[in-house]
Amino acid sequence: MPISADDIALTYRFMLGRQPGPQETEMWRGLASVDDLRKQVFQSAEFGAVLKRHGHEALKAAPPARLSFNIPPPQIEWEADGPSQARLLDHVTRTWTALGREKPHWSVLSSDQFLPGRIEQNERSFYASGANDAQGIVTALQRHGRTVQMHPRVVEYGCGVGRVTPHLAGHFAQVTGIDISESHLSMAQEAARTAGAGNAAFHLARAPEFGMTEPFDLWFSYIVLQHNPPPVIALVLRRAFSMLAPGGIAIFQVPTHAVDYRFNLARYLANPTSTGTIEVHCLPQSVIFRLAAEAGCVPLEVRENLAMGPPSHWLSNMFVFAKAR
Repeated sequence: MPISADDIALTYRFMLGRQPGPQETEMWRGLASVDDLRKQVFQSAEFGAVLKRHGHEALKAAPPARLSFNIPPPQIEWEADGPSQARLLDHVTRTWTALGREKPHWSVLSSDQFLPGRIEQNERSFYASGANDAQGIVTALQRHGRTVQMHPRVVEYGCGVGRVTPHLAGHFAQVTGIDISESHLSMAQEAARTAGAGNAAFHLARAPEFGMTEPFDLWFSYIVLQHNPPPVIALVLRRAFSMLAPGGIAIFQVPTHAVDYRFNLARYLANPTSTGTIEVHCLPQSVIFRLAAEAGCVPLEVRENLAMGPPSHWLSNMFVFAKAR
């Protein structure tokens, strides 16, 4: 049985002397045991720094466990015909409509503190956590000689209940939040109104446009695409790359590999998960590069991150692409 948010908090307090952040709690929830979490923390640079401060650096010898470079290509079917696409999209829509209605905040950050019964006392920290995501976009632009003024029209794909959107609206001239759940969008609109983000608009994600009806200068998506089967991820990315304005930037996260992950379209459609179940999928990195190249987008930066959990099991990447002028 996966570990709880309380297990993670106790481990962090004991080993690192601090509370975990919302993203960290979400990151480790999929581990099977507290022992697995302790091993991951033990191998972290932060725990090494803690030991060094207390004169115990000799205890910290093992490097972080990561997937070998010698991993085989994933067996992932990422293309589907029209009827299959429609079935996939219907399943995703029904799932996230249910999640948005029943567990809106938890469906965005899957920590117990954001469940409906506990969100009231934790809502402020939930929405405050979006500031770091927005700042990350600003600094990513700066690394590549860009400014927010050069990218006035921003799309946040998978805006959820508006955790990040108002923070983006504080940096950029025009922000459009897109989500597949109508109840998510309603809450995101309220969050934007509460924050005074009058420059934020919201669209419902439905095929074939996926809410992207006008060109934009920057496209952002984080811990979102993975919840769609690979053919749907490919459809969304193809649309995003095509609608990105010349000179625009796409910044997004996608898992590209996981131990024992496979996707067979026929098998998946024959045995879909129950509505309301959060699924996690991968799209091969080679496919992402191919879709980008089709639209004239080139990679500026690709880096591994821990959005999916232990790097011994998951390979998750943050991508930064630029479209030719």
